[in-house]
Amino acid sequence: MKFNGTRKVKKGIPVVILLIFLSGVTHSQQFPIMDQYLVTPSSISPAFAGKNSPLEVFLTSRIEWTNIVNHPFIGSLNLSAALPKNMGLGGNILYNVAGPLENLTINLNYAYHLKLATNHQLSFGINGAYYQNVLDLSNAVLADPNDPVLAGRATISESYFNVGFGLLYSWKTLDACVTFPLLFNNKTFYNSDKVYSHILTLDRNFLVYLGYLLQPKGDWGAHFSFLYRQTQYTPWSFDIAVRAIYKEMVWFGLLYRKNNIIGITGGLSIAKGLNFNYTYEYSPSAMMGKSSGTHEITLGYKMVPKSVKPSMKDYIK
Repeated sequence: MKFNGTRKVKKGIPVVILLIFLSGVTHSQQFPIMDQYLVTPSSISPAFAGKNSPLEVFLTSRIEWTNIVNHPFIGSLNLSAALPKNMGLGGNILYNVAGPLENLTINLNYAYHLKLATNHQLSFGINGAYYQNVLDLSNAVLADPNDPVLAGRATISESYFNVGFGLLYSWKTLDACVTFPLLFNNKTFYNSDKVYSHILTLDRNFLVYLGYLLQPKGDWGAHFSFLYRQTQYTPWSFDIAVRAIYKEMVWFGLLYRKNNIIGITGGLSIAKGLNFNYTYEYSPSAMMGKSSGTHEITLGYKMVPKSVKPSMKDYIK
């Protein structure tokens, strides 16, 4: 871990905490909650690397609370590729900004897929991660201009490394996954102060994912998913989503997240593996219903296995 500043004086910490609270960031940070896992599960666990397609590349843009000044923004790039001998490799880059706080996360994922029996598979995934947090003080007004921690500084930043682990069991179209994106708590500038020890850091957390694709005979299908998240010192969260899928080329559905967040999602799979997905979330309790909701757009490419070669004719029948 690397911190650009002194560790001795704590006088400026309450000012920093106030800035973070005003930006809507809670005490213990966790990975930003995004909806891209609905179309690319490899974004939530390294165990999915190389499982669903020979190659996947997805870009996602998420704008939260669009009616609020300095609203949070999240951008991500997610990659996954199948390797010989039942292995998979992937990674993602995630940039998150909320008011004065910026976070950059870079993950490198590896997975091994073990066939247990016909239609039964167990996947093991590990990831190495680099994190950088930056607190922008350029527009801050200090109560004490001579504060030795904050005075004369444009930013406060720190960076650190961590590792994660994921375990995925698959049976036909059912996926059950447990993932620990962070196995260790990171020591940060604030760790010597118990009150502020979990500010500007990603604490140990885990998630549970369940996904099931219902494929009756005919053109229609349905996908059900459940995602549970738990981070130390932060309230737990969960998602429930269901999507109707037509000929594997068009889908639409609903999402519910804890704290009365309701979302609608829909997308289109274009010829040659191009995919587009849009999700809109709204909560009547967020900013007293005046946040104007959240918009998330995902655009990606998923290589179709050689055994399946769709053409434009298949999509316009």
